[in-house]
Amino acid sequence: MEPQKNEPSDFRQAYERSNYRLVGKHKHSALKPCHWMVEKLFTGRDDLPISDPGNRNCYKGYFGIKSEKCIQCTPALPFCTHNCVFCWRDMEEGSLGSKFSIDADEPKQLVKDFISNQVNLLDHHLGKEKFLQNFDNMVTIITEMQKNKGVVDIDEFQSRSGQFWNRIEDAVVLLKTTEIVNTKDNKKYMFNARIDQSLDPESLLTRYLTTKEEINRAMESAHHPSHAAISLAGEPTLYPHIAGLVGEFRNRGFTTFIVSNGTTPDVIQSLDPLPTQLYVTLPPPDEKLYVKIHRPSIPGAYQKIMNTLHLLQSLSCRTCLRITQVKGLNDVASTETITGIVKLVKDANPNFLEIKGMAVEARAMLLKKRLGLGGDGSKIGESLGYAPAFDDVMAFARAISDAGGFPVVEASKPSRDVLMLVNWNREKSIKIEKP
Repeated sequence: MEPQKNEPSDFRQAYERSNYRLVGKHKHSALKPCHWMVEKLFTGRDDLPISDPGNRNCYKGYFGIKSEKCIQCTPALPFCTHNCVFCWRDMEEGSLGSKFSIDADEPKQLVKDFISNQVNLLDHHLGKEKFLQNFDNMVTIITEMQKNKGVVDIDEFQSRSGQFWNRIEDAVVLLKTTEIVNTKDNKKYMFNARIDQSLDPESLLTRYLTTKEEINRAMESAHHPSHAAISLAGEPTLYPHIAGLVGEFRNRGFTTFIVSNGTTPDVIQSLDPLPTQLYVTLPPPDEKLYVKIHRPSIPGAYQKIMNTLHLLQSLSCRTCLRITQVKGLNDVASTETITGIVKLVKDANPNFLEIKGMAVEARAMLLKKRLGLGGDGSKIGESLGYAPAFDDVMAFARAISDAGGFPVVEASKPSRDVLMLVNWNREKSIKIEKP
């Protein structure tokens, strides 16, 4: 299924409206600071257990990757061989099809542009002042709560404070997601039972979340990126110089993750150098369900993925299969489904298996419409039921783990992500030691 092809200027406008930063001469590449990079800059705290609500690093922290040092990028923004119903890519307006059909920029210049634009976004779009001001706003909210028996009406507080609502919202959402406060109605907030309310506001934040010094250090760290997640949108292996891109990042001491849908086995087999870690999306064992969810735009796509799975063991880099869980679509825990998944995983024998809950954001809000079930994607609630909660992700992972004998070794509730070992010595650390 091939979406309508647009002129290059059309796809550029579609993505720029969504705050992507397009780079390179021919504008087929882009980067965008991810949610977890921003979360890490709000807090800055390192070395917390992944289970601690104050840990705002993404799931890549399993492997020692720091979110503030990660460039989320793609060299093939408008090109993909899939049109997945859960994808946040703007395939309706911002797609040029399944073949890389425009002139390709050289890897060396792309890497230079990715790094310089990341730093520019830090300085001119995000800005350290935003994160330090958020700390002050959290102090003010906590002060107000301590004056009022541990409760604050956030609407009344915002009105009295004179602050813009989005700034108050940033502060209260962070306090909520890090389990310092909780709420039943998103209006009145109270301290979580685990919080020592006797501490003064700055000491309370120091114990449970962050300090201004840590925020400053995180911003400084972010100015020296060291990891490239080549995964933002599109199928990166369609870029004709993908190996060169990996090599250019490696020359600068970067670790690299490539996330592929697996439909280009010939490219993957010939990659030299290989990325630090290769992710391949694992399709459902039922090909009809695969077509329904992933909507391939090339013939023989399912068999191509099977060919990719069969060659994973021959690759010298770390490998991980990923299931993007879509609630009610590909996570039905029937014996047939679980057995089929386990067989695919054992045949491929990757180092790791990951279950990651889909997120209803950007164009993924069109999921229901993409399935032909109505809606127009204007409201997040239309498709929110397809996004699994962390408990759903863990239950699905446990079913696969128990059936396949793949031990669960890491889990991130904020990322709704669970990691299992497949072909990895349990006594060996999974932290990455070199690019």
